Amino acid sequence: MKAQESTDVWFRSDHQTLEELATALGAEVDTVDEENYWEWVIADFAGVQIDITRTHTTAPQDTDTRIFPSPYMDLSSFPRHVIRELVTGLQRIGIDPIHVGEWVYLRDNDFDRVVHETITAEAPPTRS
Repeated sequence: MKAQESTDVWFRSDHQTLEELATALGAEVDTVDEENYWEWVIADFAGVQIDITRTHTTAPQDTDTRIFPSPYMDLSSFPRHVIRELVTGLQRIGIDPIHVGEWVYLRDNDFDRVVHETITAEAPPTRS
């Protein structure tokens, strides 16, 4: 059976800015921007350009922060080593739990989240 390819890593964070979060991860920030609903940072991390995004219509800790390969990269999913490095970096700064999987576009600003793996400080990774 082929391993599931993951396009997204997501979690809840109380970091007030995405730039602060990216810097704490050790990513080199290229772009910071926002529109009416979404805010995002484009950054270089582990040899891959990543997009870190979330809504800015609610408090940071009350919405999912999503990391995925930047649309400017020719990647359909994250390489496993990048996921490992992202999870390690997020755990290092106290993020828990961390979900790995796919965000599937539904409509407007709505996405379905398909969890491949949930990682917590108390339990080893779980696959669904």
